Amino acid sequence: MQLRGINLLKIRGVQVVIDYSWFVIFLLVVFSMAESYFPRTEKSYSTPEYWLMGIVAALLLFLSVLAHELAHSLVAMGQGMRVLSIRLFIFGGVAQVSSEPRSGRHEFLIALAGPATSMALACIFGSVYLVLWMGGWLRPVAAVAGYLATANGLLAFFNMIPGFPLDGGRILRAILWDRWNDLTRATKTASRIGNGFALVLILFGAVLLFFTQALVAGLWFIFIGLFMKQSAVGSYQAAVLKEALKGVQVRQIMTENVVSVDWLTSLDELIRDYVYRHHLSSFPVLDREEFVGMVSLADIRPVPKELWGFKQVRDVMTAADRVLSLRPGDDATEALTRMVAADVGRMPVLEDGRLVGIVSRRDIMNLFKIKSDLGLT
Repeated sequence: MQLRGINLLKIRGVQVVIDYSWFVIFLLVVFSMAESYFPRTEKSYSTPEYWLMGIVAALLLFLSVLAHELAHSLVAMGQGMRVLSIRLFIFGGVAQVSSEPRSGRHEFLIALAGPATSMALACIFGSVYLVLWMGGWLRPVAAVAGYLATANGLLAFFNMIPGFPLDGGRILRAILWDRWNDLTRATKTASRIGNGFALVLILFGAVLLFFTQALVAGLWFIFIGLFMKQSAVGSYQAAVLKEALKGVQVRQIMTENVVSVDWLTSLDELIRDYVYRHHLSSFPVLDREEFVGMVSLADIRPVPKELWGFKQVRDVMTAADRVLSLRPGDDATEALTRMVAADVGRMPVLEDGRLVGIVSRRDIMNLFKIKSDLGLT
């Protein structure tokens, strides 16, 4: 699976991805540290030294956010959940898992791990700062440690606000879920609180923007509020969708009469007789009756048009051993989660290596719409 951004490294099988938007906040942090924060707190250093301190502080802050998300991931993996990736982006980081926690207790432990790690880092950096400051040693290092202690403390405090999608909101949802035994109701309550807090941030940002000189801070609070509001609403909608799909298996929604393509078909034929005719962007590929892979528009795009008549599907397809697939007995919610995580619109359904059907996001959403129209969600 290719994620948008830069694949940095893998930690215990979890892909760490830096979203392109992360570079924006990284450069802003470096600039604000080098041109404002350190010159104001430490007055006896040169501009290059301030910039070096800013770069080091920003990199260590980045590692602190990574440690926060990694803590969530490791606890989730300890609860038997599969962590797909950790994405670092302009508003922080997020760990993407393949399924929801099995109980409120599991969610509580996973959510608490992040803020607990940030607070531990705040204590560590704070201790380094105090030792160096009291001894009068390595003042630049002490200044960086002091900044990181404050930043990690604020990160822990902010994340403990009890509104979705913050960790505090997840902790609240876990408690309510455990008490009510109703994930959808618990998510709705936590999302409403998160939505309310997001509106407070937006209003506060507007006050800063229009009534003070803090233009950048005002815009930042507004953007964070909008992001939180969107996430809170999206989280509730996802919970409602999963509740509607509860107990539904892939075999109940898959298309059995699959439009497949022979692996010896030319790309010209594929476009003309399959893509244009069926209005689909991907197709299972067969060698006689054997499933050998999938071919999509993304596979065709790099091939120059003048070569389409000479290239065959087998030359560009994704081989079967690299294709994400489903089984008829898989849960529909799990199928949707995997499709979203892999950023694919359709997945083949295999049974004992044979192609027995195909499922698309549209199939799943159509079922959800039918249930909604019948008042069953």
